[in-house]
Amino acid sequence: MLYPQNMDYFDYFVLIINLSLLLKKFIPKKIQLYVIYFSLIGFLTQYLIVGYKWQYVLLYLLTAFHIINYYFNFKKRHIAIRTFSMFVLILIFTTASLLIYYLPVPKFEIENKVYSVGYQEIFIENNNRKQPKPFYELSNLSPDTNRQLLVDIYYPSNQETQLIQLFKDAPSDWGESIVNYLNRTWELTLPTFLLSHLTLTYFDVGVDIPNASDDFPVVIYTHGWAGEKIFASDQLLELASQGYVVVALDHTGLAMFTDLPSGTIYNSGSTDASSNVYEVMYEMSLDIEDTVAYLIDRNYPADFTDISIIGHSTGGGSGYLYCEKNQCNSLILQDPFFTPLVANDIDITISTETYFIYSEDWYSGYEGGESLTEMDVLENYLTSSAPFYTYYMTDSRHYDFVAFGAISPLAKYSFLKGSINYKDSLNVNNYFNLSSLRKEKISENQFLKVIP
Repeated sequence: MLYPQNMDYFDYFVLIINLSLLLKKFIPKKIQLYVIYFSLIGFLTQYLIVGYKWQYVLLYLLTAFHIINYYFNFKKRHIAIRTFSMFVLILIFTTASLLIYYLPVPKFEIENKVYSVGYQEIFIENNNRKQPKPFYELSNLSPDTNRQLLVDIYYPSNQETQLIQLFKDAPSDWGESIVNYLNRTWELTLPTFLLSHLTLTYFDVGVDIPNASDDFPVVIYTHGWAGEKIFASDQLLELASQGYVVVALDHTGLAMFTDLPSGTIYNSGSTDASSNVYEVMYEMSLDIEDTVAYLIDRNYPADFTDISIIGHSTGGGSGYLYCEKNQCNSLILQDPFFTPLVANDIDITISTETYFIYSEDWYSGYEGGESLTEMDVLENYLTSSAPFYTYYMTDSRHYDFVAFGAISPLAKYSFLKGSINYKDSLNVNNYFNLSSLRKEKISENQFLKVIP
């Protein structure tokens, strides 16, 4: 659930003004005109400062109705017509209020931060690697191009920051991209404008501000199937504020969308097009290697001798494969997708200190029937030469490890998310991530349980 404080001052202003217009019979006619002017000024100011919000469309219509009614002074002589008209106006106002309340512009604020957070987006092109087949099978990538990646970096800074909109003028509407992906994948018919306000999302970061130091440890975030580097921003901001350089990359072609300089790359929305999920995860691990090599080669200010990985779903598989070939400090796996490794006869041997956290859905063996589950893999196919720890998050499903809870309250009671409140799932993720990176004892609580 999104809380009311995510409604901004403009939301309150335009709602109060429109409520005043509904109650205009109690207001002198001259004052009504001033209220209408205030309404127009409020809409214009909101549009210029925040941006277009489709949730305001009904309020635009209400204001237009009141302007027309003011100048033409329509008389509704029959009481039934007056009653029906008022009912329609109240219904429109109520609907608009609920849309603004339940679909506000998200704000990713950082609590208890030690450092402010700086932000950079980096474009990487590897001239020695062509686009891998597992990715161009899944997207509109051309197989003849070099491998290209977009990377977000969140890093500690001592410079003060404030909430800003990073993606207001992005080349693609990422809210619309999410809806299109959901429609393609699950044959839904959600309207594409439903999440278009997500481009207006606020982040408590400073763009290209100075690093606080050049020796902070590095955390790589690798997303899951058709995820996106922004989907765990709530967790990544928290990590950066606690003294980590956090590198989040789009696995171009697998990511839901990636805004490359040459254009936007979209995932097709179907796993059926992929020749082999293991090959997808292997190529994802090479993306991580490419990113780390690029940053080291350019002397990026961080300690690349101390790298940890956070991976969600297929990102968990790719994180494991990366750490099997490269030195890692900690490996944090959120609902890791390991069954494709077993299907390809890959021995799963944990050689990095690893922290598993599963959704209750996966812990319960969500596949059902006789198919191999991730719990089967954990119990029967995994060996270890390093310590590993296993937990699950109660009342959760697979997407409670990403920011769908913050950006789409509509997902709260869907198959995407469990019944756990977004704020509770975020607290679990933040506590688990930081404790794992610091190698501190992880204690059970209401929402975090040990897997025996």
